[in-house]
Amino acid sequence: MIRVLLLSISVLLIVISYPGGVFPLLVSIAIAPALIAVAKLKPFQSAALLGGWAWVWWLAALWWGIPALTNFSESSGLTSFIIMAGICFTLAMPYALSAFVISYFKLWQSALGLIQIPLCFAVLISLFSTVLPAAPVNALFEYPILLQWADVGGLPLLIFFYFIINTSIASIFINEKDGALKPLVVVFLTLIIILSYGYYKQGVTEKTNNTYITIGYVQPSLTPKDHLSDLIVQTRQLKQSSQSLELIIWPEVPIDFSWENKRYERYRIRKLAQEVDAHLLILPGYHYVNKKNSDEGHYNSANLISNEGENLAEYHKQKLVPFFEYLPFKDTLAPYFPNARNYVAGIEAVPFPFREYQLAPLICYEALFSDMVRPYVEQGADIIINPGNDGWFGEVGALSHLSLILLRSIEYRLPLIRVNNSGVSTVINHKGEILFDTLSPLGTKAGKVFTLEVTKSGQTIYYQYSGAINALAVIFLCLSLIVVAVMNTKKAGLVKARES
Repeated sequence: MIRVLLLSISVLLIVISYPGGVFPLLVSIAIAPALIAVAKLKPFQSAALLGGWAWVWWLAALWWGIPALTNFSESSGLTSFIIMAGICFTLAMPYALSAFVISYFKLWQSALGLIQIPLCFAVLISLFSTVLPAAPVNALFEYPILLQWADVGGLPLLIFFYFIINTSIASIFINEKDGALKPLVVVFLTLIIILSYGYYKQGVTEKTNNTYITIGYVQPSLTPKDHLSDLIVQTRQLKQSSQSLELIIWPEVPIDFSWENKRYERYRIRKLAQEVDAHLLILPGYHYVNKKNSDEGHYNSANLISNEGENLAEYHKQKLVPFFEYLPFKDTLAPYFPNARNYVAGIEAVPFPFREYQLAPLICYEALFSDMVRPYVEQGADIIINPGNDGWFGEVGALSHLSLILLRSIEYRLPLIRVNNSGVSTVINHKGEILFDTLSPLGTKAGKVFTLEVTKSGQTIYYQYSGAINALAVIFLCLSLIVVAVMNTKKAGLVKARES
């Protein structure tokens, strides 16, 4: 009963602190009760219990995905639940594996346990983050001072720090005989390291000459019943509010129009660009792969249109959302997802040239993945643009999406503009700070004009060395586990010798 209570407390702490929750800082200690609950169990028992706990809280955190999938693909509620349950199972796997490793190698009794346990979670969570690269630490997105180390080690390093705090707190109760001094000192030093670096990075003033762009975005809050005309009208209204506009960004919208395949719609967009005398970054509803019809699928594309109405660049989304934009195991699952889209993935990053800048278009889901940004940075990206449509997911889903993409701005020290059909739209600077004066709430029609400061911060440690840092973490973990295994074997041998 005590274990059930501890696991329940841990789930509750995560749920009330996740994006949109009322107490976000409580996520900082949310894992500790669960670690206490499984600490003294055998390997398979510990893995099953912590894995089951992780599966439950992932379901609680991602519940909004079930009605979204049901409505979008016209599948049944049961089918959508099974799919989300499967996704949450993959997200729970690294927690189960970590629990097994911790118990099998008896890391709670290891001299380096307060380092090995967090490192185990950081390595395994990072390795399994294929569908949704996320962890409870993302809930701290409103406190960028706690996230600045992302420019050194990205999300894996933040997970490592996060689990150091939770492991140290749990150790006070698990290893009561050893006293509380050591874990408390570790917690204190970890917080000092996190806060001092965060304070320093947020206070840094760049020495290079910063430049400014006047940008606007349209949050049209369209439905499938609306038309291209609605976007055009709102774009004209935006231009009327500021004649200095240089770039206008459209989000993903649930209406069908095409730059590539519809001549009249292309003509209208060209005329609009000339009329407002601004570049347009647009997301047409479709671009046929075979340039004639949808038989071979279509691209989810973004286009940059000059103020003279010329197409300067086109990007095809590379990271498609499973079950929403394409259907895995299509031959088997097609009857259960009658409205699943048939998008085809693009194959390369295409920077958008604007004045002396390079824009990095990452469509919706793509911005969750750090590796999607890297090719743009290699080509000199100055600003990340993230158009999307989170209207299907509700407020919690939209805020969760925002919490995940915010790290991209810190990892690469680039400003990020998030433009959403129905919210949440906002601007994030290169320090991960949300500019709330540009925030457009969920479910509202909005148009915002702002002046963006473009800062040349140089290449981050994360960009240059993240691969090497991750490899060293894996090597150190493996070597330390080998050492622990050898020591545990020797101890077991000594005990047997004494008994005999």
